[in-house]
Amino acid sequence: MPEASNYMRIVKVIIEEAVSLLVGFAVAVIILLFSGYEPLSVISILFSEGFRNTEVLMKQSIPVIAAGLAFSIPALAGLFNIGGESQLYIGAFTGLVSTYIIYNATGQPVLSSVTGLVSGALAGGSWGFIIGYLRARRSVNEVVVAIMMNWATYYLVLYLIVSRFTDPIYSHMSVFVPASSRIPNILGFIVIVGVAVLTYIVLRYSSLGYSIRVAGLNPKAAVYAGFNLEKIFITAMSISGAIAGLGGALFVLSVIYSIDTTMSAIYGLGFLGIGIGLLGRNNPIGVVLAGLFISGLQFGGQWVELRTGAPPYLTDVVIGIIVIALSATYTYELLVSKLRRG
Repeated sequence: MPEASNYMRIVKVIIEEAVSLLVGFAVAVIILLFSGYEPLSVISILFSEGFRNTEVLMKQSIPVIAAGLAFSIPALAGLFNIGGESQLYIGAFTGLVSTYIIYNATGQPVLSSVTGLVSGALAGGSWGFIIGYLRARRSVNEVVVAIMMNWATYYLVLYLIVSRFTDPIYSHMSVFVPASSRIPNILGFIVIVGVAVLTYIVLRYSSLGYSIRVAGLNPKAAVYAGFNLEKIFITAMSISGAIAGLGGALFVLSVIYSIDTTMSAIYGLGFLGIGIGLLGRNNPIGVVLAGLFISGLQFGGQWVELRTGAPPYLTDVVIGIIVIALSATYTYELLVSKLRRG
């Protein structure tokens, strides 16, 4: 019976996503027609070009997979982590600076890279801890704290780059990751996928994962059963922050190698993680697939702009509609479940 139930649930999800995708396409087609563009041509380019280059697909998905995981773990505990943005910022900056300093001090590329990744994860985890602590011990809404930290961290990182870590040649860039300390794109992708698999195992088979899921399903029942909600909230937010921070460090060390003085390469990826988490139904494996899917659409959107002359906002709207349609069913289920719990 459990196997039959799981099978029916999988079939239900597939049908829901297929219908949602068709609805998304239908709305996108209408918008494209009214905008004066050929819908079939745009959608064909979006998908054919977006998923053709595997290397680009993998490296661009690194930070958004991390951001999706950073949203999903607290979501399973009943929290809304909108702070993935700040955790990516601080993880990327700390990872970059740590790698740069350690390499210049020791000349050891492996040591500097590992230090950069660890420090990025610790920095992101610290940011998550602050949000979780204030939510658990002071009953401060995690969304409010996270929004404030997003902006504070953005300007903090920009200030530190401009005042302390500007590249001597390119004044609009931070210092660069030393060439020998850079991580191959494929290795960065493997690391973040490994983190996702480990997260799935922990959430599915460990006592910590069980406590997180119980707290999210019914907080009152969790307390009655003896679970410490404060500890669960702080732990969930700290782990999610660490993953986002690691994702930021991986992105810098394996993809962009430097941070510009507007953080344009990182800005918005944390918010994108919310959609990826919902699209992946807060399942770590689903988040990986959703991250690859969104990254492919974004890359395909660039080709749409080049080949059809469509403005960037139009391709963003088309991609957004498809993502909203695909995640709408699961989002609705979450809202209904939350309302029923009161």
